[in-house]
Amino acid sequence: MSSWISRAKFIMEGKSPKITQKDLIKVMGKTTRGAVGHYFTGRSRPTLDQLEDLAKYLGVSLSWLVSDNGDNAAVDDETLQMCLELVNDAQANTDQQLSSLSAARMAAYLYRNAKDGKKVNTQSATDLIKLMGT
Repeated sequence: MSSWISRAKFIMEGKSPKITQKDLIKVMGKTTRGAVGHYFTGRSRPTLDQLEDLAKYLGVSLSWLVSDNGDNAAVDDETLQMCLELVNDAQANTDQQLSSLSAARMAAYLYRNAKDGKKVNTQSATDLIKLMGT
């Protein structure tokens, strides 16, 4: 499976509500869910413009979405610890307790954003919990 497919699915499943292939029809410039499905099964290949639009829609960088070596890259323990602390702080700020899976997904999302050079802080984590609708 292509790296962009597994990464896109990971982000799609982590959103609340989950993003479906049907939700990506307009993003990918198609008219049917089946056409989008062909990209996710590898039967067709999206264009660079389509991948850029998908990355933007999912809130990730294009480089992260399509990188072949990102899965094997060393984890920055300091950044990961910071993201885990942000999740805990955000839960305390909202008086909401995430499931272990949701907390892990949120920490991973924050970690990717931090590694992509985006600003992550307690407020952004708190806003994310509110968006998750938990």
